[in-house]
Amino acid sequence: MLQKTSNDNCQIVSDGCCVELGNEVILDDVSFSIKKGTLVGVVGPNGGGKTTLFNTILGLVSITHGSIKIKGLDPKQTSGMIGYVPQKEELNWNFPVTAKEVVQMGITNNNSLRPIPSKKDHQIIEESLSKVDLLDRINDRVENMSGGQRQRVFLARTLAQGAEILLLDEAFSGVDIGSQEKLLDVLKKLKNDGNTVLMATHDLNTIGERFDEVLCLNRHCCAFGDPKQVLTKDVLAELYGSHSSMFENHSLGNHGHNDGI
Repeated sequence: MLQKTSNDNCQIVSDGCCVELGNEVILDDVSFSIKKGTLVGVVGPNGGGKTTLFNTILGLVSITHGSIKIKGLDPKQTSGMIGYVPQKEELNWNFPVTAKEVVQMGITNNNSLRPIPSKKDHQIIEESLSKVDLLDRINDRVENMSGGQRQRVFLARTLAQGAEILLLDEAFSGVDIGSQEKLLDVLKKLKNDGNTVLMATHDLNTIGERFDEVLCLNRHCCAFGDPKQVLTKDVLAELYGSHSSMFENHSLGNHGHNDGI
């Protein structure tokens, strides 16, 4: 079930997006439109294409057929517009790095020629940490923070980059309920400020209360829209059950389109 959305005011529009990696079709004819200021939960089984979709939005993976547009642009033309928070950060926790220094990484990534932060940089760092309710921990070492607080620090780093669209990969993984709710409060404030947020999650129990829309992904888009309306029994069976017969006519270079592309 797909709820149709006008592409006006949509920040992300996927139109029949297909992605092939190696000898495998990872995404097949994926279509959806996401408006600015929307909090979207992305659900689906392991191997269903969630991370590949994020990498495609980031412009890191090439599209075989169809398209994804970010504010009308090709993903490879949107440098700095999209921020990504992976599930597990590759940080050396034996190295004493503070929240301030992690967020500063987002600024220096945009301007590697200016490693020493300016007065404006300090202001951006403080504003970014304030948006995730961690300004009071600015000088604390990240290794001493909880999992949820670390996620918010890394979220602040993406905000320091100036990102309008935020992609979070399993941000609730290994995080207690209280920290999940705190992170969710932060995400809701960000979306109310105009940010568009997509978060991959395996938690279906509270998705109707937590997200404006849900994107159900199992190689193709099983459903997209209000989670209270689209998460039907049939959609869940399609999402997590076996439905290989749906892809009988879909193979490398052939995604079931009449034009044979």
